[in-house]
Amino acid sequence: MTYWRSVFLVISGACSYGVLSLFLKHGFQVGYTPYELSGSQLIFGGLIMIVMASLFSRERFRFKYLLILAPVSLMMACTSIFYHQAVSRVSASLAIVLLFQFTWIGVLLESLVDRKWPTLEKWVSLIMLGIGTVLASGLGESGLQNVSISGLIYGLLSGATFAFVIFFSGRILPQMNPYLRSAITISMAAVMLSIVYPPNFLLNGQLTSGLLPLALCVAVFGSVIPIFCLAVGVPRIGNGLATILSAIELPAVVLLSSFVLHENVTLTQWGGVLMILAAIGVPQIKWLQLFTSSQPLQKRSM
Repeated sequence: MTYWRSVFLVISGACSYGVLSLFLKHGFQVGYTPYELSGSQLIFGGLIMIVMASLFSRERFRFKYLLILAPVSLMMACTSIFYHQAVSRVSASLAIVLLFQFTWIGVLLESLVDRKWPTLEKWVSLIMLGIGTVLASGLGESGLQNVSISGLIYGLLSGATFAFVIFFSGRILPQMNPYLRSAITISMAAVMLSIVYPPNFLLNGQLTSGLLPLALCVAVFGSVIPIFCLAVGVPRIGNGLATILSAIELPAVVLLSSFVLHENVTLTQWGGVLMILAAIGVPQIKWLQLFTSSQPLQKRSM
């Protein structure tokens, strides 16, 4: 797996979360609860990945993996609960802004563990991400009037736990087969969630009355694609860069809102999208090489 393929996978996983927000918004509109959608996301996501692992993984399952990967699953289950609760209480754009706090939390977490201050490129990128996020979400125009306090808290918690999901993805068993790893982590997250919120929708007829197609979509875009992509990409590019690349989620939401839902997107929001894309590119530029490579050209011109 090359460096740029790993970058592409992390970006793809983040874009998948952007698609997830559209299905969540539709699910809440037709009357499904955060618990039904959270449970569907993890239960069906786990089942799909178990099938994928049985077909494509050559690594054998060991019971010790359950204990080692438990922190990943716990943070995954918490992220699902908190984010779904936030989307049900505040606007989708604000919920995403709150989830986006994982960017600076993730970089700070990596710095504390590695005892290494973030590079100048990462600081510049984080500042650009912060400004671009406010602009792209439209939060700068709408403000925070009449916003649910509980929604704000749930949104911030989702950002913190998602930062840990990315962090653990790069630190715990990084060389493990990604199919088996994803199957174990998602399935354990589903079990953890079911203990707190029993999946009654599996037995009360909700699946056959319309929930099943939505449940499969939520599972694929909320668990299968992003968790698999993180499992493959993060160990190869590092937590800090993966955190910054994952910010592509918000531009994906804005683009989908504009072209799929035909929602009005202002010039300010488009400007925020461009700033986020530029911020993601900042850590990829080898600034030292860029400036040093220009020196021979200057000498030749003399």
